[in-house]
Amino acid sequence: MVRVQDDLFSAINEEWLKTAKIRPDMPSASSFTDLYLSIEDDMRADTKAFASGAEQSPTYLKNFIDLYKLAGDWDKRNEEGAEPIRKALKPILALNSFRDFSLALADLDLNGYASSFNVGVTPDFKQADRYIFWVDEPGTILPDSTYYADDNPQKGPLLTAWSKMTSHLLIASGYSSKQSETIVEDAKKFDALLPKLVLSREEQTEYYKNYHPKSIEDFSAYLDTIDLNAYIEKLVGKKVDKVILSSERFWKAAKEVYSEDQWPIFKNWLIAKNTNYFASFASYDLFKFAGSFSRTLTGAAQAPSSEREAYALAHSQFGFLLGEYFRIKHFSPEAKSNVESMIHKMIAVYRDRLTHNDWLGPKTIKKAINKLDHIAIKIGYPDKVPTRFLERKVDQTATLMDNYISLSRQEARFRLSRWNTKVDTSEWDMTADTVNAYYDPQSNSINFPAGILQLPFYEFKRDPAANYGGIGAVIAHEVSHAFDTNGARFDEKGSLNNWWTKDDLKEFENRAKAIVQAWTNLKIDGVPVNPKLTLTENIADLGGMSAALQAAENGDHFSARLFFSTWAAIWRMKANDEYVKLLASIDEHAPNKLRANEPVKNFQEFFDAFAIKKGDGMYRAPEDRVKLW
Repeated sequence: MVRVQDDLFSAINEEWLKTAKIRPDMPSASSFTDLYLSIEDDMRADTKAFASGAEQSPTYLKNFIDLYKLAGDWDKRNEEGAEPIRKALKPILALNSFRDFSLALADLDLNGYASSFNVGVTPDFKQADRYIFWVDEPGTILPDSTYYADDNPQKGPLLTAWSKMTSHLLIASGYSSKQSETIVEDAKKFDALLPKLVLSREEQTEYYKNYHPKSIEDFSAYLDTIDLNAYIEKLVGKKVDKVILSSERFWKAAKEVYSEDQWPIFKNWLIAKNTNYFASFASYDLFKFAGSFSRTLTGAAQAPSSEREAYALAHSQFGFLLGEYFRIKHFSPEAKSNVESMIHKMIAVYRDRLTHNDWLGPKTIKKAINKLDHIAIKIGYPDKVPTRFLERKVDQTATLMDNYISLSRQEARFRLSRWNTKVDTSEWDMTADTVNAYYDPQSNSINFPAGILQLPFYEFKRDPAANYGGIGAVIAHEVSHAFDTNGARFDEKGSLNNWWTKDDLKEFENRAKAIVQAWTNLKIDGVPVNPKLTLTENIADLGGMSAALQAAENGDHFSARLFFSTWAAIWRMKANDEYVKLLASIDEHAPNKLRANEPVKNFQEFFDAFAIKKGDGMYRAPEDRVKLW
């Protein structure tokens, strides 16, 4: 029997860890995945009943149900075999030069093709109420640039797995073994140009640094093989005067990446990447094989069932419609009011902690409280379903792939049309049935979909100490993101703007370094954790626990044991070895076991509740405890 004094996570979750099983189509089991899968099972059962006519579907779900029927017609999809891949590749096969590619690029992007160009319209970091044109970098085959290091033992096996998958799909689409081998090898040659140029995941997490404005003339000058100005103008439908780059490093070397000499290997990269993508619309056997590389990365034993895949595909286009159905069925007005009350209590605690802060000067405190007071609160679901999802039609006489491309194009057109217009702050990034929450620095808002406002995170009638240890800590976690090393760079309006005094910012950065130090040399199942990659989330966990604990203590009959036990329970998780390695490399969140165990070591209330003393595994000396907010 594990003692709390030695390992909070293992002690609280001991019985669950013994009995929980990882589903063969999943890489892990956890409180999040268990809840997500239970929601999905419930929604899929209703979707199936609506599609069959066994139950009457709400009228607003018509588009979702129509696409689900097409996606779930596996007899037809299996009969088509690889035809969707062959059809999708025709526009690429017609290209014979970068000039051809330049002329076709906008249409390829609008239709959802992998083109290596990642662009879009998002709120401007410097003027958060206006949409700006944003330019990201190409993605690599492997999950992060660090995978390409010569001493990374996963590089070879993973590239081999990707090659095997891609070759199989190419051969199924009509290529000979020799042709497929050439395409795959060329694609990997082009991919090999990218790792030293693109941002690593660690660099990406410091997103406040990744803002580089360029005039359209300066941006266009980065390439002479592709007309970037014409490309962007065709995408947006207007002349764009400025773009924002997430990185200058890649674009300064872009002429080498997209030089005429690279055209043969780039074209084969296009063929390989799009073969893999459009296999998702082919037969079930090809769909399964197209996910084999992902399963190698995560350790999942098998592909999702055909029914799960049909549901997921329809949800990817019309999730906001299904989210509306979910919230009506499962999220009561009483629960929404109760959660809102908890949020206001948490913000009040934060206001108190900022007011009585002992390391910030009065000017910075005033600015911080002003930002806190301007945080927008979004609970459960959007005020209204975006009308565009109600208006879009699914053509039952057309193929699944053609419908998906048409719907994707409409969504892309909508998003691009917002360039240089006022930002819609009512918009949600997550559907109501999502088991997650987020802070958006550019709208300065905290967002809690109805999906996460369920057990084990929240239950309307349970002890408040449990709710504060669960959803309360999640709420305060998101508030804390407004003051992490990224969020703290944005003002109350969501714009990138330094509101700190020089001395206060220096002290803030020193305290953040102390958190990095506290997480240095930690491992999960023998895999090292990157404390710089996980810094912002560790700050949010620490600040969230601090605020939630104070809010809970202000209530009646507070139980610290119940508070900390619930905290540990929401982070329960079992994962495949491959998935543990993947998350340690790319996830800005620390491993769940460490999220449960590390923050609590900084609170005397935890030591008092469980009589933890020096020599116990969970003990941390007072001088080593860290605190930010």
